[in-house]
Amino acid sequence: MKSKKSTIVNATEANAVQGDPSQRKQMIANAAYLRAEKRGFSPNNDLEDWFESEHEIDTHLNSLSS
Repeated sequence: MKSKKSTIVNATEANAVQGDPSQRKQMIANAAYLRAEKRGFSPNNDLEDWFESEHEIDTHLNSLSS
C-alpha cells in the first residue's frame, strides 16, 4: 500500500505555520485533496472537503500552540 503524508503536524511545524499563512493554506489543500481521493473524487463535495479539512488543521494547530 502506498504511504501518504499525514495531514497532522508536529509542534515545530505548527510554529512555522503560525508565521506563514500560506503554509496553513497548503496544509488544508493537501488534507482536502486526501479527503476527495478517499471518496473517489465524487463531484460536488469540494467545499465540504475544504471546510472539514480547515477545521481539522486549525483544531490540531491550536492544540499544539496551547
